Amino acid sequence: MKNLLTRTLTGILFIVIITTAVLSGAYTFLFIFGIISLLGYIEFINLTQFGRKFDKILLMLDMAGACALFLAVFSFSGQLPYNFQKASILTYVIYLIARPVTQLYSTPEKSPITSWAYSILGQIYVVLPLALLGVWGYKSDYQLFMNTEYLLMALFVFVWTNDTGAYIVGCTLGKHRLFERISPKKSWEGFFGGLAFCIILASLANYIIPGMLSTAQWIGMGILTSIFSTWGDLCESLLKRTAGVKDSGKILPGHGGILDRFDSELIASPVIFIYLTFVL
Repeated sequence: MKNLLTRTLTGILFIVIITTAVLSGAYTFLFIFGIISLLGYIEFINLTQFGRKFDKILLMLDMAGACALFLAVFSFSGQLPYNFQKASILTYVIYLIARPVTQLYSTPEKSPITSWAYSILGQIYVVLPLALLGVWGYKSDYQLFMNTEYLLMALFVFVWTNDTGAYIVGCTLGKHRLFERISPKKSWEGFFGGLAFCIILASLANYIIPGMLSTAQWIGMGILTSIFSTWGDLCESLLKRTAGVKDSGKILPGHGGILDRFDSELIASPVIFIYLTFVL
């Protein structure tokens, strides 16, 4: 009961923070999701280094690179001054040059190339997708004729709906394992339950947020979100299973770490970015 209460309170606080970040404007999103992406990146580094003691200078450099990448990508939303965009892109390019050079002079280790590769991979896997959310969620060209932050909020609602539907149907009807090698508890019944919940919600979206997308476009977004958020969950499970841990971190009591809460968005975000690029 105590654990359930902890999970519930953390879940409510999480929803409040995300909703506030998305609906309070581009700069609030930039601040909150900038912190989230950095914390998620640190979790990824900790997981992939398998507890090995890593060079603090490299870690600080990688964190700076992650911040520069987030700002550089977000700047394409048009919400930041052009000079700031140039500065952030230039900073990230400098990081890409400095990272391998610094590796040469770091503490000798068994696999320096692995350390270098994980640093860049973490930025692509964690930071880039979260920054892309801000690009299409607040793109100035789109906001001339629609409130695109509502589309961004819809992505999160679809993910939460998919998780809820998969859990309810999976717990009651689940018999056939979806991907037992990676996630023994997930079932095909749960997957189709989450997909059905998303399609139902998408069918009603025009009544909730009129004038954004057609019903067919909403359904397309709901289906893509359901499928790719499930893959996102499985990919993060693969990461944790490889690292031999249950949760990616402990920052969210009862829920684990940042990656545990945003694993779905890390894969779904780029897909919805591509989808909306062609739809809008």
